[in-house]
Amino acid sequence: MDKLGTMARRSTAAALVAALAAPAAWAYGGKGMHGPMGMDGGPMMGAPMMEDGARRERMLERMAERLQLKPEQREQMRALAERSAQAMRPLHDEMRQLRDEQRKLWQAPQLDEGAIAALRERTLRLHERIVTQREQAMLEMARILTPEQRQRMAQGFGEHRRHGHGHHGPVR
Repeated sequence: MDKLGTMARRSTAAALVAALAAPAAWAYGGKGMHGPMGMDGGPMMGAPMMEDGARRERMLERMAERLQLKPEQREQMRALAERSAQAMRPLHDEMRQLRDEQRKLWQAPQLDEGAIAALRERTLRLHERIVTQREQAMLEMARILTPEQRQRMAQGFGEHRRHGHGHHGPVR
C-alpha cells in the first residue's frame, strides 16, 4: 500500500480516538515524556492527557460542537468516555507500578539486565492491553458517529496535525 494511503488511514484512526484517547492516555500517567525513558512518571509514548472528568467533559463538549452531535449522541459519547476511563483505571495502576519498578531498576547501584529485560516484556504486554482497550473504544465511537461526522473529525484532526500538534510534529 502506498505511503499516503497508510498515512490517511492512520490519521483517520487517530481522529476517531481523539475523543477517547484521554482515558487511554491517562493510563500512562498524565504527563509528557521527560528524562530517560519517561522515568519521571510520564508516558513512553505521547498522547493527549485527560487526568480528570472536568477536562474530559470540556473536550467532549468541543467535539460535540465541532461534529454537531445530536443530544443522544452527546450522551452516548459521554457514557462511552466514562466507561473507557473506568476500564483504563486498573491499567493505569499497573503502568504506574511498572514505572516505579523501572525507576528502581535503573537507579540501583548494579544494573540487573535480566530484570530490566523482563520488565520491558511486561510493559509491552501491558501496552498491548491498553492499545486493545483503546481500539475497542474507537470502534464503539465509530458506531455512534455518522460517516459524515467521522469524516469531519478526521479532517479536523488533520488540520490539528498540520499546525504542529500531534505525536510526530508537523505533517510535511
